[in-house]
Amino acid sequence: MDDKTKPGLQHTPTGNGLSLHSTRSSIVARGRRDAGSAAANPHYRQGVTAYGAGNFTDAVASFRLAAEQGHAESQYLLSTMYDEGQGVSQDTAQAAYWERKAAEQGHAYAQANLSYRYYTANDFAEAFAWCQRAAHSKLAWAQYNLGLMHHKGEGVPPNNTEAAFWYRLAANQNFPEAQQKLADLYYIGQGVPHSYAKAAEWYRKAAAQGNAEAQFQLGHLYYFGQGVEHDYTQSRHWTRQAALKGHEQAIRELKKREYRDP
Repeated sequence: MDDKTKPGLQHTPTGNGLSLHSTRSSIVARGRRDAGSAAANPHYRQGVTAYGAGNFTDAVASFRLAAEQGHAESQYLLSTMYDEGQGVSQDTAQAAYWERKAAEQGHAYAQANLSYRYYTANDFAEAFAWCQRAAHSKLAWAQYNLGLMHHKGEGVPPNNTEAAFWYRLAANQNFPEAQQKLADLYYIGQGVPHSYAKAAEWYRKAAAQGNAEAQFQLGHLYYFGQGVEHDYTQSRHWTRQAALKGHEQAIRELKKREYRDP
């Protein structure tokens, strides 16, 4: 459970499931919702239609027109397309420019992505400030990131109580990494009262969503009967699930148990 070996802040870059706009279908769905509003920007609607049809060059052109009119969602989408090189030449400077425009208007995803941009540049103070804004907008993965920064002391003095607070908010939104981190804190009693039972509860929630670290730790709890009844079958099951996802400790553990397993 040593964070020194864990990756840092999570980003919502291209192609992962955390972003509202990481797939064509999600952009189209959001466009359909906004199209019913008389206040929706017509260039934005055209951009959504073009994107849904796979006409990314036209989508960029329409999103840019709306972005130049101050439409925050279009500014954010334009930034992601520049990041991806989708319908336009990849340009991180333009991506950052439009991302900031949207972030300054309170667009939570833009704020969180801008936070990550500062984080990768090792400007933890700015990363924390923008992440905090996104977290206050109830964006789960920003809440998780904010908890991680509190835990590691990046951009802010380390504070496990604050880390637990933000992890819990994200965990209650069913964010598996936050559930796993909150379980870690319960397991070692940092920022929350020590409780193997609570650790098992949160590990189980994250494990059920496929979080390999939580699966491995849940297997560990079942093996030693910590917070749950000792159950070798359950221990083996969760350890194996983690191993199937490439969890190195789980793979080593399974090899050590081979002589006992059928």
